[in-house]
Amino acid sequence: MFFPVPHASRRQAKSAHELAMLNLLLVNLPMLIALLAGSFLQQGSPLADYKLVGVLVPWGVSLGIVAFTFAKAGRLAARGPWFVAAHWRLARVRYQILLIAYAVGAGLIGLGWLVSTTQKTHGMQELMFVALQRVAIAPLLIGLMVLIMLESGALYQAGRGEVPDSLMKKFPPPADCRGAATEFGLEDQG
Repeated sequence: MFFPVPHASRRQAKSAHELAMLNLLLVNLPMLIALLAGSFLQQGSPLADYKLVGVLVPWGVSLGIVAFTFAKAGRLAARGPWFVAAHWRLARVRYQILLIAYAVGAGLIGLGWLVSTTQKTHGMQELMFVALQRVAIAPLLIGLMVLIMLESGALYQAGRGEVPDSLMKKFPPPADCRGAATEFGLEDQG
């Protein structure tokens, strides 16, 4: 549904998705690259000491952005403009997908560590851990690509004054917005 919301409200709604895109592209993508590159580093490499930092620092920054989004979505839902709150809530829902991808990836890395501890030789321990570490990147990367596509669409929708119907079912608009909603968007509403 499209709503005749002022440009300022559309801009505030877009900021949720812009922040998500920055998090996905500038924090999570380099983190996945660092995770993958770290799995290829040889023992004794000068960069081997920094591979954990290359993953944990961006992960911590990403979790901070996620926490900020959850807090702001909750704050706006309680006392903010409905359209802006709806888009922050949409970004929060999308971050749940990222958190699930983190959990799956961490589970696979943990499984790799657990399986590697059962091996008798050091070479097999390292091989098992690295193999599952590389496999763990797949759900993270797939989740990241899906979220980039979803968030770019949401960014476009926020700029047009649109709220997805599925979100409206979970978070219905107030009575003053319902009457102004249209099924088809109007050109720039100001």
